[in-house]
Amino acid sequence: MALFKTPEWGIKPVQDKHKMLGGLDYFILWSSLGVGLLVLSAGSFLSAASFFDAILAIIVGSVAGSILLALAGKIGSDHGIPSLITMRPSFGIRGSYLPAILNVMQLVGWTTFEIMIMARAAEMLAGNVMPYYFWGTIFGALVALLGIAGPLNVARQWLGKFAVWIAYGTSAIIIVSLINSTDMTALISSPGEGMSFFSALDLVIAMPVSWMPLVADYNRFAKKSKSALWGTLAGFAMTNILFYFAGVLLGTSDVIGIIVAIQAIFFGFLMLLLIVDEADNAFADVYSAAVSTQDIFSKINQKYLIIGFTALSAILAMVVSVQDYEVFLLLIGAIFVPLFGVVLTDYYIVRKRKYTEQMLYLRQNRLGIGTSAIIAWAIGALVNYLLSPLSPIYMPQLPAIGATIPSLAAASLIYLAIARIRPQKKTAASSRT
Repeated sequence: MALFKTPEWGIKPVQDKHKMLGGLDYFILWSSLGVGLLVLSAGSFLSAASFFDAILAIIVGSVAGSILLALAGKIGSDHGIPSLITMRPSFGIRGSYLPAILNVMQLVGWTTFEIMIMARAAEMLAGNVMPYYFWGTIFGALVALLGIAGPLNVARQWLGKFAVWIAYGTSAIIIVSLINSTDMTALISSPGEGMSFFSALDLVIAMPVSWMPLVADYNRFAKKSKSALWGTLAGFAMTNILFYFAGVLLGTSDVIGIIVAIQAIFFGFLMLLLIVDEADNAFADVYSAAVSTQDIFSKINQKYLIIGFTALSAILAMVVSVQDYEVFLLLIGAIFVPLFGVVLTDYYIVRKRKYTEQMLYLRQNRLGIGTSAIIAWAIGALVNYLLSPLSPIYMPQLPAIGATIPSLAAASLIYLAIARIRPQKKTAASSRT
């Protein structure tokens, strides 16, 4: 099929002739990626906060997180490069390997969750006619096919012409139905269970942050960086706000429970939502896992990586269960919030948006490791961990400031301070990957 005879984009800059996605394409892409049952599940955790704190955290966190997401994507669209390559000027070529490995791990986790949700829901909705592993195989194959088709085909053919309209329609029905079936007066007056505004903010920001190591993989195909930035920001913020709000209305974090609850409202629309939207989320995860791997092993065929990661995720979906999802979100924030505090500071402040091909593809020192970035990232991650509920010294009775803002600021300021003390050296033309 011509649809799947697409170039392998790899890690080199995309040529101008292939930069063909506009602002509307990115609005559609990122609004679709912001939809999903896992977002509903994440939103349900905010039921532990007061209604006012939850809504404020949803709005502030979605907008702030989407701004960070769009800024990270702009580095890719400015230079036509994928996400892991945007980290090389600050972290070094070899220094980017650790973020790449951690990103692949989280992406396999996300793909596993997505396939698991689709398979469980299909099994339940089909009345257990076919076993769970059958559906896992079917949806795994669909995800692999979308990955092989590539970002341009998925954005313009699958989403733009078909999938996004079903996603919008089913999402609207879900949210309206939840509003109509919820006692809004009781919900608004609910004091919650002690979760603070800042703790709720951490959980909201974790969702757009989880996409930051992927965003440039898709935004590198932008005709214009500015239109891609605004399309990404508006699209993701809109659906993140809506689905976190729907999660608060639903009030259960158990994914199977969410499926049962929505199934009770309407039967057929759920299946459409699952097949259409969870599939494109899984596509983005598995495609970017392949691109991130190529940051380390650039010569491995991308299609083989896509098939391999999809198969691994489908197998994991058959042997693991969705547990400790809240912990998973907090860990993502602890790792990637300070990491992109460094990357964004390096690009927009230290180097003033002036990356060269030498910075991206040649070693800047003998080791190929940006020690300044590693130090700032490590301290930022430590700050995030110590201020989060994951920490053994976490004391919820103290005034809460959350973990996201302090860790982002710590990593950014430390990296900036080191950069001022140790000016960036020119890249040696002889130091190659």
